[in-house]
Amino acid sequence: MSKVFVITIEISNFTKKIIDMESTRIFIQFLQSSITPVALISGVGLLLLTITNRFGRTIDRTRHLVAELDNHTVQRRSEKINEIQILFQRSKYLRSSIAAITVSVITSSLIIPLLVFMIFFSYDLRWVGYILFMVSVLSILISAIYFFMDVLLSLKALRLEANEYIQ
Repeated sequence: MSKVFVITIEISNFTKKIIDMESTRIFIQFLQSSITPVALISGVGLLLLTITNRFGRTIDRTRHLVAELDNHTVQRRSEKINEIQILFQRSKYLRSSIAAITVSVITSSLIIPLLVFMIFFSYDLRWVGYILFMVSVLSILISAIYFFMDVLLSLKALRLEANEYIQ
């Protein structure tokens, strides 16, 4: 009778170790799966910081030019009006870029709770994760296109402002 009890305890301890190893393996898989969205969010956050700084500069420059135009003795009035129009277009491109980057952050952030849900409830929702990841990457691409359009317009504005000094 005592031998049966010892065997039962040993089997119980062995089963407990297997369960502990399995839960540890699942946790490690969760951490590995979470690294990609977290890294994506970090990188996208730096892009968002850059774009919002540029957005703020276009707004500040526009306000400065408007203040100059309110002074009726301003020189090169038509060039400053053209520059304001370009700055307004740049601001619209940057706003679109910020919106796209924000969508990327949101979709990347949704991947992590999706992973938790999949692990805890044993649902296979990989297709949702794939869609969220694709939307996130596509949003970064769209944001980069708008950002590049802003860069092109900024050179046009610079040419207007410094036209007589550029060869």
